[in-house]
Amino acid sequence: MPSLLASAGHKYTEASYNIDRHTHPSIPLHRSRNKQGSANLLASSPTASSSSYFLLAAVALAALFAVGLCGTELTLTIGKDSSSTKLSLITNVAISEVSVKPKGATDFSDDLKESPANTFTLDSKEPIKGPISFRFAAKAGGYRVVDDVIPADFMAGIVYKTGEQV
Repeated sequence: MPSLLASAGHKYTEASYNIDRHTHPSIPLHRSRNKQGSANLLASSPTASSSSYFLLAAVALAALFAVGLCGTELTLTIGKDSSSTKLSLITNVAISEVSVKPKGATDFSDDLKESPANTFTLDSKEPIKGPISFRFAAKAGGYRVVDDVIPADFMAGIVYKTGEQV
């Protein structure tokens, strides 16, 4: 900087250059000396500090909001027409390829019939034993399984939370 000022016809030297005139008036300048005796200039701004906290808070809120928008928790309501040999499941969101695995079964059932929308029915000749695991196709691909989501003593009208976001 001194060479630039000297070439412009100014008589400032490095030692006498006044940096205070070339800083923003709202940012106070603090001088301190290091071990070698050289001056250190430190700018501190309360507005810069508070704006950093505000920005951090805004980012945290945006992240929480984005996580909340990831989906809705899938719930299963036992239909009113359910009995010991018939299981009617009503979902709160649209899903597909639903199958169940009652206690003691080695594999999941074939896909349950859907009618009306979001209502899936399993008809059995023998009593359906719980707890019952639940499998469905995810929008993003693949299947999701919720083990033992419906208890052995399931009853019509009861809502069960799966813990799955869809």
